[in-house]
Amino acid sequence: MATKTTAPRTRATRAAAVDARYRAIVDTAVDAIVVIDERGRVEAFNPAAERLFGYSVAEMVGQNVNILMPEPYHGEHDGYLARYRDTGERRIIGIGREVEGRRSDGTTFPLELSIAEWNDGKRRFFTGVMRDVTDRRRAEELQRLMINELNHRVKNTLATVQSVAGQTLRNAETLEDARDSLTRRLLALSRGHDILTAESWDGAALADIVSAVIAAHGEAERFSVDGTAIRLAPKPALALSMALHELMTNATKYGALSNAAGQVRITWRREAGEGDDRLKLIWEEAHGPTVSPPTRQGFGTRLITGGLARELGGEVRLDYPASGVVCEIDARLGKTGESNRFFRGAA
Repeated sequence: MATKTTAPRTRATRAAAVDARYRAIVDTAVDAIVVIDERGRVEAFNPAAERLFGYSVAEMVGQNVNILMPEPYHGEHDGYLARYRDTGERRIIGIGREVEGRRSDGTTFPLELSIAEWNDGKRRFFTGVMRDVTDRRRAEELQRLMINELNHRVKNTLATVQSVAGQTLRNAETLEDARDSLTRRLLALSRGHDILTAESWDGAALADIVSAVIAAHGEAERFSVDGTAIRLAPKPALALSMALHELMTNATKYGALSNAAGQVRITWRREAGEGDDRLKLIWEEAHGPTVSPPTRQGFGTRLITGGLARELGGEVRLDYPASGVVCEIDARLGKTGESNRFFRGAA
């Protein structure tokens, strides 16, 4: 007799142990797990679901699960369950997709939902496993923005290269001159990109742009530099970098840097103005050969006085006194983060 009564007890004990293990798994799961019946009433609501939605298990058991859904899911859910019971038509069950959830405070969020159907021999149930994908959505959106921004910058860079190449070839006297000029200008563009890349394209310090120009020449002792801390937005940074390289090239070929005694002084300052402060930058050559105004305006001059002025939203003036070339820049200092303008900030 003892043997006959022990077997059912053993089976019951084992079943209870299995049930306890499954409950422990559900209760410790990272994902929210909600079990509903075929009418949509909540039968189980694990701790992760409590944390995700802000409802307690006592508040949710017996409630319609659509309380966790914003519109249009809230109003459509009962009809969806009815169609499934009548026709077997599936939209999420066994498939899974991203939907919107609603917390107890009314806020909504994206969630990944997968649903499995099961029954206990008498009733049909559905288990939903849910995961908040807000961070993933943000990461995907950031990735899209970065790809779009990269695409925009690549197109702008290619357009710049096309313009530089076309103007250089058009104004070159010989093939060798064209090759040297194009190489130099592309290197100048590359150095500007290097500075911006180091700053994650958030802008560049004006002092860094000037330092890069001087370093490219290789004779730092021939330069005098003095300026306050100012940062530049990416487009003006590239434009100013290339313009300074054009001034450097001109000075090396014909101006102060073409002899052993010449010097270049680069100064800039912020000046108070009406509404916005202004940037005043001066490139001034001295002790070089006697200077006279050029007989024609080349690409470099047009780049400095035309393209640079447009990017800075100000004025750029080139003068040719006998003592040396002087370039004066007058530009508006915009607010921090303002696109296509100079902006304030610590260097």
